[in-house]
Amino acid sequence: MIGDVRDAEGFFVNLPGLTVEAFEAAGARFYNDAILVTAVGSLPIRVGRQFTAARKLGRTHQNVLLFCKGDPRKATEACGPVEFGEIEGPDTGDEAPDSEEDQ
Repeated sequence: MIGDVRDAEGFFVNLPGLTVEAFEAAGARFYNDAILVTAVGSLPIRVGRQFTAARKLGRTHQNVLLFCKGDPRKATEACGPVEFGEIEGPDTGDEAPDSEEDQ
């Protein structure tokens, strides 16, 4: 996971892009990415002063960058099976209809 950083003048340096360039220079190809949303927590309190002074927004995410060196299918096989649990929907108290006839 990686997030962007600012230089001494307050501008972003594109750390995710530089990371991709570095991995590709080492022979690993940029294969996939995702955004990891992090808890807001105290962000509104911490960012208030910097937003007022320079309109810098606070970040509540990180970039997840995935790289592969070689054949992605072979890499997948080497990782083995994926394990995951049931994905639960929101608990609204209402049951969803079983078929179109129930609607």
